[in-house]
Amino acid sequence: MNDVMTTFGRLPLILQTCWVVAAAVLGADLLTLIFYGIFFTDRLILDLVLTTIITLLVGFPIAYFFLGQQLKLAMMTIRLEQSARTDHLTGLGNRSAFFEGASCFLDQPDGRGALLFIDADHFKSVNDAFGHAAGDAVLKNIAKTITEVVGERDVSARIGGEEFAIFLAGASWRAAAEVAERIRLKVQDTVGPASGLVDKVITVSIGISISAGQDTLEHLMSRADQNLYRAKELGRNRVFVDQLAGRSAA
Repeated sequence: MNDVMTTFGRLPLILQTCWVVAAAVLGADLLTLIFYGIFFTDRLILDLVLTTIITLLVGFPIAYFFLGQQLKLAMMTIRLEQSARTDHLTGLGNRSAFFEGASCFLDQPDGRGALLFIDADHFKSVNDAFGHAAGDAVLKNIAKTITEVVGERDVSARIGGEEFAIFLAGASWRAAAEVAERIRLKVQDTVGPASGLVDKVITVSIGISISAGQDTLEHLMSRADQNLYRAKELGRNRVFVDQLAGRSAA
């Protein structure tokens, strides 16, 4: 039954209306047929035609109106749900959406992957020197860079301020480091003076933690956060990979 309703809901509004009215006509004609079969027979054909015409004239606009209102409510619900999961400045997912998406991958039996924490270096100085509008533009362009680099299957979000997070499903430490390095270099080369946003080179530091299939999201985030701070301690504008992977990249 749920499959039937789902399929029906995917039809264009005009087709939904036609199906509803057709069902109403069929029901009205069937009742007329039963009624006249019991009591009358001489006017059966005429009354069947009249019943069909009346049902069409009355039922179609009513069905179209109410189904249209239902469709508007459904679309509004979808937009509200999307809005609640989206960071309105950058268009990426928000913190809540990231937790939900990354947790779905980690809850799978082979929940392997890599978590990247990305932080814009010295971002406060950008706001102080160029204004918050320029700072917002920088964040939007960092988000654009992330979107261009990561795959559709991966989960990316702005989790607060100038911090971003990415979960790369099934990625090894080597693949995660390559993605992080591409993001780092692309931000450095395109987000600053080259874009005309600010007269300052914009860089990011990135910390990476690796899941071998038994980690909780909270554990991964804690390790990625530690590695992010390690990258900053080493001079910023660099990638630092989970110590459990036994590697680091600059």
